[in-house]
Amino acid sequence: MLSSDFIQAAAHAAGFDACGVAALGELPAGVLRSFCEWLQRGHHAGMRYMERHLQKRADPRLLLKSGARTAVVTLLSYKPLRRQPPHVPQVSCYAYGLDYHEVLKQRLWKLLAALQAERPALRGRAFADTAPLQERYLALKAGLGWLGKNGMLVSKELGSYTFIGVLLLSDEVKSNTQEQKSRCGACARCVNACPTGAILGNGTVNARLCLSYATIEKHANPLPDEAAAGAEANFGTAKEAGAPKSEKLAAAGYVFGCDICQEACPWNRCAKVAPHSEMQMLPQLLTLTAADWLAMSDEDFEKIFEHSPIKRATLQGMKKNVRAMQPWPTPYFQT
Repeated sequence: MLSSDFIQAAAHAAGFDACGVAALGELPAGVLRSFCEWLQRGHHAGMRYMERHLQKRADPRLLLKSGARTAVVTLLSYKPLRRQPPHVPQVSCYAYGLDYHEVLKQRLWKLLAALQAERPALRGRAFADTAPLQERYLALKAGLGWLGKNGMLVSKELGSYTFIGVLLLSDEVKSNTQEQKSRCGACARCVNACPTGAILGNGTVNARLCLSYATIEKHANPLPDEAAAGAEANFGTAKEAGAPKSEKLAAAGYVFGCDICQEACPWNRCAKVAPHSEMQMLPQLLTLTAADWLAMSDEDFEKIFEHSPIKRATLQGMKKNVRAMQPWPTPYFQT
């Protein structure tokens, strides 16, 4: 039997920043119920894929043909060394570098190969935000952090700027990790910082109001009527959050994704900067102005963002967001 210490050492050798091990079983009834209630309220917006494969989501053991017994959960930091200048269209820093799906999968396959070299009969499958899997729940169970009020996994050492990768293994592995208690306390900075009121404060987000959903999934004005109404409702806490109404609206200066709630989180201020070259900013993002985006050709977009998460939004989607976001403000919580 593989030991959790061996797995964690192999994970660090494969390039991950943290690793934990969790035994697999059916999701607790309360966790599954909360997810289903989130769906019933329509908080997943147009992401209909979240409704599919509920049986596998409820029991991750079904995601491995031979039956999975253990989840190896890994974290990879993407906190950037530097940020975009305020005068250019803003991109969520998770998309500064290469597509995290590709980066995580490569490291997970390397980790699986190391484990199979030790135990040839081992069967495994790698996941990088590509399956009906409750990754954050598994990360909690593996002792890698706690769930923030904005729904993000928060690590004491890495903050919330982390990608979660999961290996499901056919073998049983005894875990030496313990679940962590939340360290958010009475802090509600992430909730108050959201300019549209998308963060519900209970660890869930209403995607219909979320700027990330609007700019990536929907390709719409990041402040449509419903989100604008959410913003108006949220301005009652603006004084507490330290931002007047005009500046909270100006904080919505993103064309791809949004980092406002993460920038507001105190745990991210002292989090370690990602040492990974793949996560560092594409040089073009330092200089691409709104005019540059609008003049960009399909060929240039494909060349620059061939291995970037931004490719998902399509060039036409990005141009639509750029037109909606002019003139460019300084993101309020950028540090």
